[in-house]
Amino acid sequence: MSGGINSALREIEDGLVRRLGQDIRALFDLQIEAAMRHMAANSMLARGDTAPDFDLQSSGKHRVSLADTLKKGKVILTFYRGSWCNFCNMALGHWQNRSAAIQDRGVTLLAIAPETPVHAAKFRTSAGITYPLLSDPDNRTADAYGLSFDLPPEARRKLEALGTDVGSFNGNGDWSVPITATFLVDTSGHILIADCNPDYRKRLEPDDIISAL
Repeated sequence: MSGGINSALREIEDGLVRRLGQDIRALFDLQIEAAMRHMAANSMLARGDTAPDFDLQSSGKHRVSLADTLKKGKVILTFYRGSWCNFCNMALGHWQNRSAAIQDRGVTLLAIAPETPVHAAKFRTSAGITYPLLSDPDNRTADAYGLSFDLPPEARRKLEALGTDVGSFNGNGDWSVPITATFLVDTSGHILIADCNPDYRKRLEPDDIISAL
């Protein structure tokens, strides 16, 4: 995974189009449009806002709270859709590549998704992820950050046709996912960087956050 995260994500997209055909772009568009509608109707957290606290189970079966983690230093929070998402898996891998540089600066990296700890743990092991993957059942934390939205019915039908049952990953049958977003939170709990992008094929570059630490 050399190069930037967005270069790798473009490769994922190109690979899916080659394998599944141009029609797959309709699935991308349906999900992005739903996220854009959500963002248009809701206020996103921004620089200077207070990051909502949470207490979530990690894939390693430990509980992790934002308040306790901030006692050790700044925190990077990255919200992803789930390990069923090729784009998210690539993004998490790039964060792993930069995890040592983040840790060396006394910063904790946490990734949050609505999928069950079992699914998160399976992916974490297979991908060699060393930072915590946190399970956000019912998207309560994503809701607190203004990120959770329902995938539209047509997107659900297309994903199911491809063999992807998002509800089974989430564990409660819901097809709700967070807008992909990344936040840098200082020790006072205030947000220093907020990046919320309705297009899950594009992410904040980890090096952009690292340069701000």
